[in-house]
Amino acid sequence: MTFIKNIPKVYLFVSIAVISAVIFRYYEYGYIIAGSIALFLFIKPYYNIICIFFFIILYFISSSFFIAVNVETFNNKTIIYAGSGQIGIDKKIDIPLGSIVLGKFYRDNSNSMPFFKPYYKVRDNNIKIIQIPFISKVLKFRKNISSHIFYATGGQAATAQALILGDRTFIKSSLKDAYTVSGLSHLLAMSGTHVGIITAIIFAILFFMPLKIRLLFAMLSALFLIVLGGFNITVIRAAVFASVIMSAYILDIKVNLKLFIFAVMGFFILLSPYAVTDISFLMSFGAVFGIIYLLDKGYNFITSAFLTGIAATLITAPLSMYVFGTTNHLSIISTIFMAPLISLHILFALFTVIAGDIGLAPLVVIEKLSNNAVYFLKDITFFGFVLKHIPLWLMISSIIFVIICLFLKGKLKFLSLIALLIIFYPAKKPVDMVFPYLEGRNKGFIIFNNNKKEIFYQGSLYNFKYQFLPVAAEYGFTAYDYGMIKIFDGENNFIKIKNQGRDNFSNLCLNEKNKDCKYFYHTRSNSVTKKDIDENITHIIWKNQEKDKSIIEISKTKGIVIDKSNIIFK
Repeated sequence: MTFIKNIPKVYLFVSIAVISAVIFRYYEYGYIIAGSIALFLFIKPYYNIICIFFFIILYFISSSFFIAVNVETFNNKTIIYAGSGQIGIDKKIDIPLGSIVLGKFYRDNSNSMPFFKPYYKVRDNNIKIIQIPFISKVLKFRKNISSHIFYATGGQAATAQALILGDRTFIKSSLKDAYTVSGLSHLLAMSGTHVGIITAIIFAILFFMPLKIRLLFAMLSALFLIVLGGFNITVIRAAVFASVIMSAYILDIKVNLKLFIFAVMGFFILLSPYAVTDISFLMSFGAVFGIIYLLDKGYNFITSAFLTGIAATLITAPLSMYVFGTTNHLSIISTIFMAPLISLHILFALFTVIAGDIGLAPLVVIEKLSNNAVYFLKDITFFGFVLKHIPLWLMISSIIFVIICLFLKGKLKFLSLIALLIIFYPAKKPVDMVFPYLEGRNKGFIIFNNNKKEIFYQGSLYNFKYQFLPVAAEYGFTAYDYGMIKIFDGENNFIKIKNQGRDNFSNLCLNEKNKDCKYFYHTRSNSVTKKDIDENITHIIWKNQEKDKSIIEISKTKGIVIDKSNIIFK
């Protein structure tokens, strides 16, 4: 990248790119202007005008079409999964897999979650569908391969599809949770790690060839992974990054990796402004940044492997604790243990795709070994699992601190390790009772009675992980003294309960009045009748026909907190 001449120029480019992404949320033409300025200042004269032209054209084109990577139909709508987001359209419209959907789309803020890919709607369901045979065939081939591996092995191979195809359809929820609790979820999702492993495998197989030939095949394998992964945006970013680096080495172009990572980040933000708050983008580039800036030449293999785990954790841990409320620093060690197994897992999965059914038997063996290792690591590292939410200011300040430290010279950069102490940040002070906003059949609450912690949940796994657990993470406990967690379509792998039960909660009756309680929690709507009304009793229910000041309907709030008899609505 010879056009990168000095450090300030690169940082200026990234800064303006980030500013343009922020402006985009409020004024789209301001984003175009800011993005054009960034390209004008960063790229050489004459070339910058060409880049600005394509940047503007690409913006207007990309905002009006999506490639249907996956399509799912629900009760009243069809969801199109594209690389840059999800689109909800009328169920009656048929969307073939791999087709290009054209229309006037707008971001639906009510259904878009912060730090995740945005959710779009189309105006008046006025869309056009263009089928691209190549893309359709690739995606159908990918889906058929995934299904074939699963059913041909009698359901014994389900993780391999996630590692090489990005398809986690067949993985048991308990295994997904084991990856999360052990801090190894980055190994399960197709990302830069997988691109690195696959290129390393190609390098090892072609050991007898000249270096540049090996680099060429490794680069082609990285680009092929984009197709194999179903045009997943995370894989695209990692594959393009790796391919450009390898191309530079093949063409004998000197590349400063420390500057290059910033330049690539700036370009991706310009091309996709929502990436600046996309958790997968932030964690991916955060991990790569940490590794590039913390590691120096001269470390042996074991030291390098250990420092790589630490470097990747420095920025990803604050992000994970803010967005998901979870982290496990012991993943630094677990990753070293799992890396060889995951590499073998990917190798046998690729062999199965190439060689067909002949590779199924060894794939099943390595998959069992790999999965059992993850369950084992989950069990022995659970004490290091942190379920704690941190505030936004702490996440930002931790990341800024790490970045500043990594710019220091020599051993001073290891001051960044202080950021790992973020897990000791005190959680929110416990209150008497917490009733999260849980829709439909999902019910739950948390009680803190003196030094006793009690918990109750019944409902779906999805709502447990993405609605109930985030509330529990605010208080930072992974173990409770009493309670019950019943998940209809899965199991609980995140919270330990010493004594199982649902009949003897402190100061709270569940459904039936079996003791003197000031508070009653009802799992069935419309179950509070006129005869149940008592000025000394507070009924907490999702929705109820009978109305009274003593009846609190959770559906009309964003959650309820009771502390020292004070009822607080979120």
